[in-house]
Amino acid sequence: MKSGMKPYLLLLVDNEEYIRENCYQGQLAETLEQHFQVKMMSLKWIKLNLPFSLRPGRFDYVLSVLRLRTLADNLDIIERYIRDTPLCIYEQDVWQSFMDDSPWKGAYHKIQNKLNVRKFLVTSRWWRNFITERGIKADFVRMGMLPRYCDAGPSWQDRAVPLGFQGTVHSHRKVLFDYLGEHGHPVTILKSRPYQEFLKSIQTMRIYIHTEFAPKIVDGQEYPYNALWIKDTEAAARGTFAIRNWDEECDAYGIDELPTIFTYKTLDDAVKVIDQINGMLDDEKNRRMKESADRMRERDDWMTVVNAVLAAK
Repeated sequence: MKSGMKPYLLLLVDNEEYIRENCYQGQLAETLEQHFQVKMMSLKWIKLNLPFSLRPGRFDYVLSVLRLRTLADNLDIIERYIRDTPLCIYEQDVWQSFMDDSPWKGAYHKIQNKLNVRKFLVTSRWWRNFITERGIKADFVRMGMLPRYCDAGPSWQDRAVPLGFQGTVHSHRKVLFDYLGEHGHPVTILKSRPYQEFLKSIQTMRIYIHTEFAPKIVDGQEYPYNALWIKDTEAAARGTFAIRNWDEECDAYGIDELPTIFTYKTLDDAVKVIDQINGMLDDEKNRRMKESADRMRERDDWMTVVNAVLAAK
């Protein structure tokens, strides 16, 4: 690599269309392209071109963003192409390799034993700690929001939905929503929509509320989810207050830097937090909304992946 040039990055993908259209993979790819000369290589291309294999030293870095099921189910093919080339593996669903009821239980160990893995880059610090204790090489990286999406949007007064949620109402969420409704805080539930529409619709909400209380069973033992704080930092980036159940992972996503994110430990706590937010002066609410959006723009959390790839050289 010549001085002043971006380093070359080989990006292993399911397919380019999926990468461009997926709300998170697309943002990550865009961030990578700002800092690397990126060559995307799809699984289909690799299959069609075997027994051709990657020439050693052709790229400065190799990063897989293949979905876990894709990588696990095609591990022999990937190994024949990669050979002993060092690579990092970005992975959002780390728990799927450890949950007792997962079809991919044990996949991380198989992948690490088969490929020359520098690091798994996982999006939960709690799970990073969990798997490193079990002999898996891993770093924690944040999921994020592109700076151009970080916009406080309409003021508190101009938002039509007092309390809302958008997505799937799993049973643990229904318990929360029913309780809030019974205590004077009905939740407006919007159906899942494409990401650009979600970015607009979440700015119609004053408060976004949900729960991720869905423990995982690993080797017969129950563990908290400790994941998916991206939903709340997304809300903060769009100027929306966010409330969700507390877990250990909240510190990893820096919610103390985002004055529109609140947590609760009991259902009664959730009611009190809503009352606390509604009781603020409008000027205070709008100040917090702008501060959170500005902080998310400054943080540019997808850069944690760029930095982790560079550090793994």
